[in-house]
Amino acid sequence: MNEAQPLTDNCGITSADAAGSNGALAQIRIVLVDPAQPRNVGAAARALKSMGLRRLDLVRPREYPHVQAEVLAVSAIDVLASARVHSTLEDAIDGCTAVYAVSARQRPIPLPIWQPREGCARALEDAQQGQVALVFGSEQAGLSSVDLERCGQILTIPSDPACRSLNLAQAVQLICWELRMAALKPREPTRQPAPRQAFSNLIDALSKELADAGFFANKNAAQTLSRLRRILQRAEPNRAEIALLRGAFKRLGQRPNRSGEP
Repeated sequence: MNEAQPLTDNCGITSADAAGSNGALAQIRIVLVDPAQPRNVGAAARALKSMGLRRLDLVRPREYPHVQAEVLAVSAIDVLASARVHSTLEDAIDGCTAVYAVSARQRPIPLPIWQPREGCARALEDAQQGQVALVFGSEQAGLSSVDLERCGQILTIPSDPACRSLNLAQAVQLICWELRMAALKPREPTRQPAPRQAFSNLIDALSKELADAGFFANKNAAQTLSRLRRILQRAEPNRAEIALLRGAFKRLGQRPNRSGEP
């Protein structure tokens, strides 16, 4: 007699697989910024579900809902229908512990850059501590510098230089595959980064104290603060370290000026 086989859904996911991997994958959200083609949105929804992910967030989609998206979603209509629509990227990543941009775009102040296998493994580690967003740009322009500023790290797909550009839905499928492969490997949490909002509050506190001290008087305040943000992001401070730094900033701000100080 043949052994009973695990039940599968229409996307080929076995019930055993789902039970084993949904914990971390449930913490992952895929964010599409300014998607122009409804068919890409539908195909991306299918890519998510086929790899065990469920949360799709859309920032300023050109056309949603749309029948072409439904045609490409096939058995992932539920993921497509439950997609959350936002007016800003900031809203889409609200509450996330970590945010990864999927981009080949270079910046004067570089973010940590990972290939998909390494980066997705790190994202799954982050997902053991809280919500994680992976952010994709539009079909034509990708992610802007402002969008990248909202992200802490970059995943770059090492495509061939002769044809670097991937279709948006193809890129989503590739990243979701790597996330699933990482989720199917047993692992223990090795890092405990602070929630993203705690880090943002730290930067706000640092900005205020530096402004009050006149630090920005002869500097480009936005550029200088951006550089300081990158330094602190590379350190990946945890909750306790964030609290320590905020306490230090607060104490320095309360210190009375000594005679002779400017």
